Amino acid sequence: MTHTQTLLERPVVIAEPHLVEQPVRPRRLGSLDGLRGVAALIVVFCHCILVAPVLLYAYIDPTLIEKGSWAWWAAFSPLHLLWAGKEAVLLFFVLSGFVLTLPFVRGWSAGWISYYPKRLLRLYLPVWGACALFLMWVALFPRNFTSLDPAWLQLQMPNLTAEAIRGDLILFPGTGGNNPVLWSLTMEVIFSLALPLYIAFVRFLPKLNWLKLALLLGLLAFSSRTPESLEFCVPVFGLGVLMAAEYDRIRAWGRRIRSDFHGNSSWWILGVGSLLLLNSRWTTYLMTTDPKRLAIMLPLAACLSILGACLAIFIALEGPWRKVLERPALSWLGTRSFSLYLVHAPIIVSAGVVLGQSVSAVTLVALALPVSLVVAEVFHRAVERPGQHVSRAVERLIGRPRTTRPRTTRTSTRPGTLDGPSVMELLTY
Repeated sequence: MTHTQTLLERPVVIAEPHLVEQPVRPRRLGSLDGLRGVAALIVVFCHCILVAPVLLYAYIDPTLIEKGSWAWWAAFSPLHLLWAGKEAVLLFFVLSGFVLTLPFVRGWSAGWISYYPKRLLRLYLPVWGACALFLMWVALFPRNFTSLDPAWLQLQMPNLTAEAIRGDLILFPGTGGNNPVLWSLTMEVIFSLALPLYIAFVRFLPKLNWLKLALLLGLLAFSSRTPESLEFCVPVFGLGVLMAAEYDRIRAWGRRIRSDFHGNSSWWILGVGSLLLLNSRWTTYLMTTDPKRLAIMLPLAACLSILGACLAIFIALEGPWRKVLERPALSWLGTRSFSLYLVHAPIIVSAGVVLGQSVSAVTLVALALPVSLVVAEVFHRAVERPGQHVSRAVERLIGRPRTTRPRTTRTSTRPGTLDGPSVMELLTY
């Protein structure tokens, strides 16, 4: 959930095999930044809105919503996309799989020796800063909630035992529960450590990637009853890895759609389809509340939801709304999305303490959202960005330039690839 960078390969001929290929300064790929920023903002809205008891209960069990009520409209209409927190986190996971894998499958990685310390520092330094910030908020605004306070706030009572704090700091074997977003960082660390296995998975028999896609979707359907489990998250990351392995094909699809006479209409259809797919779980509950039917339909809905996230990334990369996602406001939000994701939940709870019995979803958004954005900016400057500098310094210290073979630019006519010079991506996440 950090900034994304891209590098265009220039035609180059290396006469002597022993020469070292010099890296070119990359530029930002702002469309994925913007997409990540929107997803982070949705998570913030979700945690604010859950202060309304009826929406919290609906979030836990959608069958409890009274048909025709305002909560029903908030849950089952397109308005739900504004607080689709689970779907936004799953989008983060697919993005992680994509951007971490792409440098390795495109041949622009610095190597595994420098990857691990850089990646772990990139994750853990902000997490430790967020833990310290959480303790500060608890000290400034003690959480003395009672049964009269909203249920979601009651669930945020701090656990300040040594074991809980240690869990939040190291993320294993589980978090202490003080910051509700840290569970996803546990999954990020596991995926980051297992990245070589993922890359081996997509590199082995690449012509069978369609079969691997079916396998990942099958694993998603099998583990869909526990959406915050490792079993469910493993194939979610895998779909992002598979997208990176098929990046040439993805770009070719985008080019074909843009060159088609009905290209704009096609992109609109894909955009609406992506939103509908992301909302598949709630659409399923809208169609039926019968437990037997839900047992069959919800696994399918889980697969469709993740495919919607993949489609959203494809549209962000290749679609006509790239310029919208690259606008300054969304670009800023995207580069601060990781900080916003880490710091917002304790701020929302602290705002609930300040508002007391008068707290509502509207007042919580009005108070907590601007404070979260300001704190995210400060946190980014004071913690996340220095952490990036440290991780890059470690990478330069440990990494060694690679010797490359002579290479010339050639035109590919193979289906699923681009004509002319290939586009090389170097992404830091």
